[in-house]
Amino acid sequence: MDSDLKMIKKKYGEEMAHFCREEFPTILEQEGVLANLLLKWFEPSKFLYKDLQQEDLEMAFKDFIYKQFDQKREEKTNSNIKTPQELLSEAGYDLYECKSEEDIQSFKKYYAPREELCTFRKNENRLKKCHVFFAVKKNVDTIKREDFKKPQRQDLYGTSVISIQFDRNPYHILSIKNRYNHTVDYCDSTFSNNLDNIIEGLTDSFVKHYGLEQSFVNQFEIPSYVQDSKGKYYKYNYEINADYFCPNNIILKQHEPIRLPKERYILADYFVIDMKENTISNYGYDNDSFLEMFQDNPIKRINV
Repeated sequence: MDSDLKMIKKKYGEEMAHFCREEFPTILEQEGVLANLLLKWFEPSKFLYKDLQQEDLEMAFKDFIYKQFDQKREEKTNSNIKTPQELLSEAGYDLYECKSEEDIQSFKKYYAPREELCTFRKNENRLKKCHVFFAVKKNVDTIKREDFKKPQRQDLYGTSVISIQFDRNPYHILSIKNRYNHTVDYCDSTFSNNLDNIIEGLTDSFVKHYGLEQSFVNQFEIPSYVQDSKGKYYKYNYEINADYFCPNNIILKQHEPIRLPKERYILADYFVIDMKENTISNYGYDNDSFLEMFQDNPIKRINV
């Protein structure tokens, strides 16, 4: 127990260590288990407990950790699993699979001006990167934007048209995109990116009928945290085009962590300071006004 709590205190802070002592006595009886669970699922951060507390997620976090501790689940027989179309119909949706750019564009009509998904950009070529589905409420024509004065991510309008997108890679990372787009927070994580939050069994149904098995299923959500391809959570400061800039010199690009060597680089917001070459860049994106000032005035020296 003591060795676990010492590690947790060092990596996640004293408050998290106190919380773990109170809430995970059963797990702490097995030396090393709780420490390894935290390291597996959460990139070390002294802010983690405060973020959980601020969002009133302490008990949800507790449930998540205990679920990981008790991972042995009964295998489901999948011979009688309904299709995604059948399950979503029970939930009041019609499901459509997009196989062409024209298919994708046909759903743009459901989005208000300036609330369109980036999926609809012609140069996005979304189908090369993702399997794209749209689920549309059967009564979508009766659900009006103007009836929702204070948009909420999962109100009736926001979830009346959702885009379900799986990455075309072995991890099949899932994003369930909201009809409000960026009018509300975390619109790309509607239903916490968990298909079973729409209707029970939908996750297994997409595996059975489309072969889209996710490397992890999002069971827990913290604002300002993102998961990598293995499900590990990282606190992030900025997001640009689905790249996430995190503390401790970490960038998540396509859900894969890139760790910049601390002896050479400093990641400040989304700027990369190279102390060897005396340069500042914004990691491959177009220059902005801040960087333009250095074009005619090269940096001679960087002191930290």
